[in-house]
Amino acid sequence: MKFAPLLAAFAAAALTVPAQAVLVDGYSAQLAKLPEIRKQAVIRRAILDNEGACQKVTIVKLQGRWKNLTMWSARCTKGGDYGVFIGPDGSAQARSCADIAKLKTLPACQLPKP
Repeated sequence: MKFAPLLAAFAAAALTVPAQAVLVDGYSAQLAKLPEIRKQAVIRRAILDNEGACQKVTIVKLQGRWKNLTMWSARCTKGGDYGVFIGPDGSAQARSCADIAKLKTLPACQLPKP
């Protein structure tokens, strides 16, 4: 799997974190501050860099901490659902939610039913 540095995507962050979001540290906190369209673009880039298929991200949801990573869930048109884990160094690893469910060692994706 490839790791995608997300630092460049955060350069334009200017909005505040929504009240319902779980506050996290570092790169994920910066990602949470981005406008929704930029957040979708950053998550899509992480999915594509990890050899996933994603025409367009339609839903992005912050799920919270898992070990030293922050998990985000995303739904893609023509690609399915993904869990994206962002590390403290800005690296990202994406896995399909179907694979995550089979592994049973990672937290399950929490997205609304399609």
